[in-house]
Amino acid sequence: MIGKISGKLNYISADHILVDVSGVGYILNVSQTTLANLPKLGNTVSLFTELVVKEDLLQLVGFITITEKEWYKLLTSVQGVGSKAALALLSQLSISTLSRAILLEDSSTITSAQGVGPKIAKRIVVELKGKVPSMIKFNDKNDLSSNHLNSGLDNSSNKINKKSLEQDFSKNDISQREIDAISALINLGYSQLAASQVIAKIINSSDDELNIEDIIKLSLKTLVSKG
Repeated sequence: MIGKISGKLNYISADHILVDVSGVGYILNVSQTTLANLPKLGNTVSLFTELVVKEDLLQLVGFITITEKEWYKLLTSVQGVGSKAALALLSQLSISTLSRAILLEDSSTITSAQGVGPKIAKRIVVELKGKVPSMIKFNDKNDLSSNHLNSGLDNSSNKINKKSLEQDFSKNDISQREIDAISALINLGYSQLAASQVIAKIINSSDDELNIEDIIKLSLKTLVSKG
């Protein structure tokens, strides 16, 4: 299994790239999120990969972060969701939007991705709703470690600019305040799924930037009212 590829970025297309690894060119299908965060042509790129095996095709898919790769694997574990649909979802919906859509059983948001119909969207919700809370915890633990991203590369020094990475990807990740709020509710005896769902609903319905205390307070009020 090829888990990661590092080499010179030789070619960028609308949905795939070519990476030269010691004279061997690897074609990788990628999401729009990965495309938007690639370094310039000729620079070194490092991508996590997943090998798709079909009867008549071997295909590599590349990911700018390990979280994107894990979400791809999660999505393709759902019957009827192939590589193309998973990449469409990861291209058109941020990970935070996708997470909340699943937790809130918002199939209409999921169907906004090209090639994902109502039946598939409903299946994604049903099969992944219980798995999303664990993925939320996974996000922030893995994406900002050294060499996990390339968008923060300073081409003059070839070093990763962590501040740039955090700015680029903060819009795609579940925030730390959400993770902390979920953890607080779990410590109070609520299930991980219930905590994740109510917090997603509160943040989605609020126009203000809530702090963690507000989120916990409103979540408890909602949970208590439900009995």
